[in-house]
Amino acid sequence: MAAREVGGETPKDVFFWRQDERLGNFGDALTLVLLDRLFEGSCLYPDHAIHLIGSVITAARTKAVLREAKRAGDETRRLLFWGCGKKDGLALDEEAHRRCTFLGVRGVLTREALGLGRDTPLGDPALLLPRIYRPTTHPATSGRVLWVPHVHFGDPTPEDLDGCPDHVVMRPDIPNTAQDCERFIDAIASARFVMANAMHAAIVALAYGVPFAFWSGSGVNAPFKWADFTSAFGVELDFHRTYAGALAAYDRTRPDRAVAELDLTPLLKVAPYRLRERL
Repeated sequence: MAAREVGGETPKDVFFWRQDERLGNFGDALTLVLLDRLFEGSCLYPDHAIHLIGSVITAARTKAVLREAKRAGDETRRLLFWGCGKKDGLALDEEAHRRCTFLGVRGVLTREALGLGRDTPLGDPALLLPRIYRPTTHPATSGRVLWVPHVHFGDPTPEDLDGCPDHVVMRPDIPNTAQDCERFIDAIASARFVMANAMHAAIVALAYGVPFAFWSGSGVNAPFKWADFTSAFGVELDFHRTYAGALAAYDRTRPDRAVAELDLTPLLKVAPYRLRERL
């Protein structure tokens, strides 16, 4: 991956999905915004593979890190997860779990799957974005309904768009830069409503107080992770196909009120880097 500076230091061991591809994925690439705006200095946990966001607590990921470490003759290598989540309710095997440091997880479902204590901090780090980034108006989405498909699934169909007012579709396949992530945040924060088939489009909308819905689209990637996210603040949200149904559900459930009760201070207190002074 390209080197990123955190207060003058280069975090060599930070991982996020699709980081080495020409186009990344918005939610995972938010790692770069966190590195640029939330943290400073070097990592407080040397000799760890660092994971700051996303559904990366997987058997495949742990095996890949430990396999690479073994080839390098490193028997002490560990994985660190901060605010990340699982894609399913399965536990990691004993060896993998022993080599992981969990500083906080995305939701109750991940915490339970891993057998972590109830004092483990909860919350997706994208909920912290309003503390570190102030969006500007995005002319393409301002006042419009924004549809964000998952990177693996298709754009909205005429049936999805039936009855939807002025709308725009933006795919989350974006260059792996903090600036491109921030422009996508601008687009979400400027919208009147967000239909999200990509989970972090929903999370960012919620963080900035924009009405949103989980959109079923042409498929749902890892339903567990969506339920895990909302379990952190005690609500369950259904998936919707049309804007009319989604809007009615949002007005009925008001997840913005529930998430306002989620205290992210415990997650910040265990951050793997020093926080910038303004926080």
